[in-house]
Amino acid sequence: MVGNKRAGLRLTNRRRVLQELFNHKATSRAEIASRLNLNKSTVSSLYNELQAEGFIEELGSGESTKSGGRRPNLIRLNREYGFVASFEIGTSHLRAMFNYLNGEIISFREIDLPKRDILAIMQLISAELDRMLSHNTTLHGLLAIGFSIHGVIVDNRITDSPFIELGGIDLEQYYQDKYAVPVVLANEANMAAVFERDFGASDRYDNLVTISIHRGIGAGIIANQRLYAGNEGFAGEIGRSLVVEGDHLVKVEDVCSEGAVLSKVQRVKQLPNISIAKVAELYHQGDRETVAIVDEMVNQLGKVTYNAMINYGPRAVYFNAPIMEAIPEIYHGVKQWVAKMALPSQISLAMIHGSKMASLLGAGSVAIHVVLGMMDYSLILKWPKEVKNVE
Repeated sequence: MVGNKRAGLRLTNRRRVLQELFNHKATSRAEIASRLNLNKSTVSSLYNELQAEGFIEELGSGESTKSGGRRPNLIRLNREYGFVASFEIGTSHLRAMFNYLNGEIISFREIDLPKRDILAIMQLISAELDRMLSHNTTLHGLLAIGFSIHGVIVDNRITDSPFIELGGIDLEQYYQDKYAVPVVLANEANMAAVFERDFGASDRYDNLVTISIHRGIGAGIIANQRLYAGNEGFAGEIGRSLVVEGDHLVKVEDVCSEGAVLSKVQRVKQLPNISIAKVAELYHQGDRETVAIVDEMVNQLGKVTYNAMINYGPRAVYFNAPIMEAIPEIYHGVKQWVAKMALPSQISLAMIHGSKMASLLGAGSVAIHVVLGMMDYSLILKWPKEVKNVE
C-alpha cells in the first residue's frame, strides 16, 4: 500500500514537472522546485528521468541571481520528442495538420474531396500519415491521432454527423491498429474551444464559448477550464435551436449558417455553383440581393450570440467562421448588434483569423494530453503565427 502511494505521488510530481516545462518558455530545476514546493532532490530525480526519455531541451546558462549566485541551467520542453496528427473531414475537403509536442505546427494541408467516400478519405489520411512518418526527424515519431468531426461524438464514436457516412467503420479502432497510437475523435466546435483554452493567447479565460459557423452552427463550451459536452455530447448544438421565419419554425443553421447563405445566394443569383469567395465578391461589389442576405445573417447571428452569452455565461466569445474572414463586415455587424443589448461590458468578442486551423490545433492539443496521460492538466501550447484573434 505504501509503495503504491509513493508511486502515485511520483507520477503526480512527474506530471507537474512536465506541466512546468510546457507552461514556461525557459525555466530551471530550481525554479520548478520553488514553484511546485518540491524538494530539489525530487525535481533533480524527475529531471534525470525526463531527460533520459527525451522530454527536455537544455538551453545553456541563464542570468545569475542578484546576490551573485550560481547561474542556472535553463531548460524547456523538447518539441522534438514526437509529433501528433490531426484531421478534419469537411463537406468538400480534408484538412491535415502535424504538430510537435509543444503544439508548434510542422505542416498543414487542405485537400479537395470530389466526393465524400469514407474509404477514399481514409486512404488519403493514411497517405498523409505515411508521408509524415517517412520524413520524421523526432525522437519517437507519431504519438497520437486526433479527428475533428462535424457532428456529435460520444465515447470516441460518431453518433450523428451530416457529412460522414462510416458504413460501420470504426475510425478509432482502425487507426489504433494500423499505427499503434491513441486515436481521439471530437466535435469540431469543441476542438476550436480547446484551441482557445490551450494555446498561449494573451488572455486565458476560464469560461469561454467558441461559435463555429460552417455548413451548420455549433458552439464549443469551456466552463471552469473544462470542456463541457453535455448529455450524449449535445451541448453546444445551437444550430438546431428553433427560430421563427415567416409563419413557421426553422433551425437556426437553416437561416444564418455559411451553408444557408451560400444556398440563398446561389438560388437568387441563379448560379450553377457557389463559394464563399464568390459571395464575398458579390457583397463587396454591393450586389443588392447578396447584401440583403448577408444583413439577415448578421441579424440572426446577433440573436444567436446574445443567447449564447446569456445561456452559458462566458467571459469571452470567439467566432470560428471562414465566411467572417472573407466578409469581416459580418463579424463587425454581429459585434455592433450585441453591443446594443444590456450585457456585461467585460464579455470579450473576437474573430479567429486562420479559422481553418483552429479545430485541428484543438484536436492536436487533446491528442497531446491523451498521450501524456494529462487530460486534467492545463498545458499552454505554442500559439501559431498563422492564427490570431481579431477584436
